[in-house]
Amino acid sequence: MTLGRPGTARTARTIAAAIAVAAATSSRDAHGATPLRADAFWTGLDVRDGSGAARGVVALRAPAERWVRIPGGTFLMGSSATDMIRAVTLCRREMYGALCRGDVGMPGIRFRAELPAHQVAVSPFEIERTEVTVEAYERCVSAGACVEPGFVRGDPRFDRPRLPVTEVRWDDAVAYCTWSGGRLPTEAEWEFAARGPSGRDFPWGNVYNGHVANHGALASDETDASDGYAGLAPADAFADGATPEGVLNLAGNVAEWVEDLYDTDENGFGYSPMPQTNPRGTRGVFHVIRGGSFTDGAAWQRSAWRGEGVVARSSSVGFRCARSPGDRGDRGSR
Repeated sequence: MTLGRPGTARTARTIAAAIAVAAATSSRDAHGATPLRADAFWTGLDVRDGSGAARGVVALRAPAERWVRIPGGTFLMGSSATDMIRAVTLCRREMYGALCRGDVGMPGIRFRAELPAHQVAVSPFEIERTEVTVEAYERCVSAGACVEPGFVRGDPRFDRPRLPVTEVRWDDAVAYCTWSGGRLPTEAEWEFAARGPSGRDFPWGNVYNGHVANHGALASDETDASDGYAGLAPADAFADGATPEGVLNLAGNVAEWVEDLYDTDENGFGYSPMPQTNPRGTRGVFHVIRGGSFTDGAAWQRSAWRGEGVVARSSSVGFRCARSPGDRGDRGSR
């Protein structure tokens, strides 16, 4: 190639052109093609709209741990007179709110068993993230360690793998928890898991939200589908209603058996006012149920609510297990 005479403008232009051609040739030889300009990669494509279908995409996530560790601590268990007023206010908002009785100076006869508020210290423990499911309980039945639940096999309202198991007696719950390496939580442990040291009114916080729990209504039809479910929901539903530690459905879905017996004094009070450490209710005839169910209204979803399990088996009562540090065994894992 003749580059021209040095020192002329034509020579300079020719040299520059030759350098550019050489550079392009070198790049093409090294990479097989001349590199595209940066904008050429998307030239002619549809404008990005900020969303895209996930069809064919599979997201792999580690399964959630069965057990949630609760570090223990001190909290006010039960309800104060102010808490009773709030409970009655919630109750009166129901369709049959006229049935929500509030006595002068002693409000909330329906909730009086939560009185008085008293200081309780709880040792560290672990509690199951979800209610025990039908499929988990079935493994215990298959092993011969548990009896069949009371619902009709194949009933889609109750006999689906991911639903919480219902129609189980307190003794059945104890048998399952023992077989799976745990025990029923005490009433104090259950409430501490729901309320935390700060004493939350609900597992998720202090303001009622009917969209983060499977609740019912105080009405002629006790079910309420405004939360997305007229009946039972899967045990791992309502993640937005979880406690800060990640425990699900401590409000609603099914009420839950706990270890303690239910007892009240002549005034209907359920507790002693004295501070206690790891208390267990050992007096009474029937066992305590906690947490409200899909047939219970807002006031029954509060973390302090407690009921008396007078029916041995119920379609709205299930359970979850707890265990103490050092316990072994995990046969009932999800």
